[in-house]
Amino acid sequence: MERKSIDKLILQQNIMTSLNSDPLSIKAMGNIMWPLGFITYGGPLAHVNVLRAKFSPQYISEEDFNDLFALGQTLPGPTSTQMVIAIGTNLTHSCLGGFVAFLYFSMPASIVLLLFGLFIPELDSNSMKVILAGFSSAAVAIIGEACFKLSKNALKNTFLISLWIVSAILTFFIRTSFMAVLMIVIGAISNILYDRKNIQQVRLTESQEIPKMLFDNPLLGYRSLILYVSLFAIFIILQLDWLYYKVASGFFRSGSLVIGGGHVVLPLIQIELEEYITQQQFSDAFALVSCMPGPMFSIAIYLGAMIGGVPLALISQFFMFLPGFFTIFGLLPYWKQYKDIKIIKAALNGIAAVTTGFIVSTIVHMLIEQTSQRFFLPFLISALSCIALYYKSPVPAVVIGGGFLNILSSSL
Repeated sequence: MERKSIDKLILQQNIMTSLNSDPLSIKAMGNIMWPLGFITYGGPLAHVNVLRAKFSPQYISEEDFNDLFALGQTLPGPTSTQMVIAIGTNLTHSCLGGFVAFLYFSMPASIVLLLFGLFIPELDSNSMKVILAGFSSAAVAIIGEACFKLSKNALKNTFLISLWIVSAILTFFIRTSFMAVLMIVIGAISNILYDRKNIQQVRLTESQEIPKMLFDNPLLGYRSLILYVSLFAIFIILQLDWLYYKVASGFFRSGSLVIGGGHVVLPLIQIELEEYITQQQFSDAFALVSCMPGPMFSIAIYLGAMIGGVPLALISQFFMFLPGFFTIFGLLPYWKQYKDIKIIKAALNGIAAVTTGFIVSTIVHMLIEQTSQRFFLPFLISALSCIALYYKSPVPAVVIGGGFLNILSSSL
């Protein structure tokens, strides 16, 4: 017992040292993030699980990690990518560090998708169907593991558990962006009211000042938010009949209207680009990006390459992710300063409970969809994937194994 206590104390001291030490270099951040770009399969929730294993508690505390997850769930753009940007920015004390972390995280899949868009624009999605079905069955297990770990930290009392259950039920039956936003607002406000006895807003004295940012940058804070709102207004108001402008505008608006990211963005992109791509091309793009590591928003570089080559591919990727950069850079300084104020902490706890409910709803929908035609095999692949993850198997191996099992069973 004494040895365990000493080990625990050393671990806590190491965590505090890492959180308050000199910033990581840009090169060090790139070296840490680069391998993750190859192994982050399974969608944003699985990505969060990989990020948790890599950065918490070695570089960022478990509590801060959960707060970042809750923050990312409330902002437009892909949650896992925003967490990558936030972690990179925090640990390097530099906006460039956030950009490098994102670049290394998304680069492997982006390069492959760019090459496919340039040289193999027409895919035979039917030939990929069996493989993708196996990938999806394995992804259920990966998302389930992420949900379990997030729930352990998010569900701190019976009220938060109630929020979690209500959120899962409502978003299961009403799968709209409006319901997701509504539940986030309800989760924040209701937990503030529930925890009001513990929330005492006092005027800060000089000895209780909110800690200042460890660094400052012109891109951080209100400047970034002003740029975001201004550019969004321009793309809404100004309509130009120019291919590059229309595609950039379409991707920027799509990236701005999705909270949490993931599959919700796909129909928005399809609506924005319906005059440039067919339904079959879009289905092929979705099939391909589902096989790739990294964020699903990288579908933009494939579609852009297919429509207008390398220049439009880079423009599409840039404007697809730009809203996420604007919002995370805009709000990150205030999160660092105010997240420990009790009323904000209560709001973040409520949001975290609600968003873990979203994950449960997603898992159930995936299981229903996959078992609607064949029950036993998808369930078996998901169960075997859970066992593999329990024994610490690498995520890519689990995903590839799911595809292999599905191919093997279909050939029998």
